[in-house]
Amino acid sequence: MTHIALTAVLLGAMTSAAQAGEYCTLDESVMFTCTFNNGAKAVEVCDTNYWADGDNASYGFYKRGGAIEKEIITDKASLIATPWSGVGRSIWEAVTFYSGEYGYEIWWSTERTEDAMLEGGITVTQNGAVLADLTCDAGSVEQNLATLIEAVEIAQVSP
Repeated sequence: MTHIALTAVLLGAMTSAAQAGEYCTLDESVMFTCTFNNGAKAVEVCDTNYWADGDNASYGFYKRGGAIEKEIITDKASLIATPWSGVGRSIWEAVTFYSGEYGYEIWWSTERTEDAMLEGGITVTQNGAVLADLTCDAGSVEQNLATLIEAVEIAQVSP
């Protein structure tokens, strides 16, 4: 089995169908979502191609049932995408959104075992220095970052 086929099989088995929450407009646009602080806050990453003009992605961090605390809508070509390398004990991926000197890296990972749970979070940086590491509530991670990463890679190659 090729590396790409194996990755697709492993990721397909571990990725749950994303459900639109309070930020992404359409279910199929959700590329990552999780909650923090026992569900008090949440983050959603969306592929805005599904509901807006332009080849953009969107990051929304918000209070559940309340206001958006941080929103970044940017063209996919400006994102930093880190696909899984295919080696190691864990499978993981990350996408980083930038707002000025601040970076918001959305990540997920899991061990390569049948009963492993998805983990995820946000790493906030300022000029490359880590300001905060937020870990998602256990069991709240839903992701489809492989699809977003593929779109980012295509956007970076295509002008």
